[in-house]
Amino acid sequence: MYNELVAALKALQGVAFTENEWATRPENDHGTVQIDFDAAQDCGDDRHQATAKQGSVDLYTHGQAVETAAQVEAVLESICGASWWLNLSTYEHETGLLHREYVFELEAL
Repeated sequence: MYNELVAALKALQGVAFTENEWATRPENDHGTVQIDFDAAQDCGDDRHQATAKQGSVDLYTHGQAVETAAQVEAVLESICGASWWLNLSTYEHETGLLHREYVFELEAL
């Protein structure tokens, strides 16, 4: 599922993409998407065990770029077995960038 998510984010029109590296500035008006795979989490009890892989998708844009945020959210929504949430949305005064961080969890098979 992670590879499916990466492929779908790379396919976004006009959006720069990086994987596991920090993007300093958006390369264009549509913004930059950065994806990081963070960790695996085990949860459950003595009868049930589940493992989820967790990561984040960071979107850096100039201004609002509402269309780009909607595209990223649609990609996250389209991945079967994924849960996600908008973890933060901040304006970074030093860089003039709007930063949205989406956290995702993928079912580990």
